[in-house]
Amino acid sequence: MPRFHAIVLAGGRASRLGGIDKVLVPVDGRPLLARAIDAVAGAGAIAVVGPRRDLDLGREVVWVREDPPFAGPAHAVAAGLAALAPGEDDEVLVLAADHVRPDLLVAALRDGTGNRVAVDPSGRRQWAASRVIASDLAAAVASQPTEGLSLRSLIGRLDPADVPVSTEAGADVDTPDDLEEYADDDR
Repeated sequence: MPRFHAIVLAGGRASRLGGIDKVLVPVDGRPLLARAIDAVAGAGAIAVVGPRRDLDLGREVVWVREDPPFAGPAHAVAAGLAALAPGEDDEVLVLAADHVRPDLLVAALRDGTGNRVAVDPSGRRQWAASRVIASDLAAAVASQPTEGLSLRSLIGRLDPADVPVSTEAGADVDTPDDLEEYADDDR
């Protein structure tokens, strides 16, 4: 049975939030990054792409940065994939660290086989919540420059199956309104 590994994207600028380190924002008493790591606890290996944070994540992770930093999410996925070096039949879960309920996303993506992407009730694909076959992802990364490339352009070319998720599962912290809605008041 193939193993699964995880790439957790934690390196954005959070420009819509004034540049705060949003993955450290507490939701229900846990920073978003820690919640993401908790959600992928069953992974064989986890690569966190972004600056190293002084944070107890409860398990060992591989910290990696895309080069150059802030070169886009597809470039970050490529860096994470290189750091993990999974077997070609293994699966790789790609997950943004700013999801409020990453546990729901991971649970939905766990079922099924082949490449898949979470889709919210409005029909929007959540490219930063995908589970793909490692060899397919490696071929997509090798076939094009990833710097400045979107996740849609990278993972979309794998023709992933849509996995419906709830609005709650797809919620993330991208705007001041999201921060107000989800972040703990005592942050």
